[in-house]
Amino acid sequence: MIPHFEKANLKRKELIDSWLDEPHVKEFWDNSPEHRQDILIFMNGRKEPSVYWNGIFTYWIGSINDQPYCLFLTAECFPDQHCPPLWKEYISNTGSTYTIDFCIGNRDHLGKGLAAVTLDAFTVFFQAQVDNKADTFFIDPDVNNPRAKHVYEKAGFKLAGHFKMAEGFFDGHDTYLLVKKLKA
Repeated sequence: MIPHFEKANLKRKELIDSWLDEPHVKEFWDNSPEHRQDILIFMNGRKEPSVYWNGIFTYWIGSINDQPYCLFLTAECFPDQHCPPLWKEYISNTGSTYTIDFCIGNRDHLGKGLAAVTLDAFTVFFQAQVDNKADTFFIDPDVNNPRAKHVYEKAGFKLAGHFKMAEGFFDGHDTYLLVKKLKA
């Protein structure tokens, strides 16, 4: 089974909202009203400004056999932007770098071995269909989520270190940085 990826859109709003309400998602995803508003602003074409990280995120839905099951958010990272010092060590010098957040929202797809396969397929899709210069991907699970770290390593991400979040919903949380490099 090869996942299909598309930008989140209004027809998926209720589905995304229901995923964000799932306990397994709430534990490690920002479930704030500001984040939910940013997703809605994105689905409406970013015609208005967002207070949530200045509207830098793009949201994606993953499906198998036309059944949506996962959510991604991506944002491009730049060497001169405000980001954790550890990130600056790994930002690409030859292409584009993107940060990814990922969750399987659909409970029926949990525990099926889809996470690593999906994440790997998403990075390949992203480079081929979104930004062919994307050669570096960051993902930063909470240190209290060893299962996610294991899955991300199975998807080809390498542990670069850990850092403490200095802002946002997870301010003060200890977080791993895992990095995946693709050939450009």
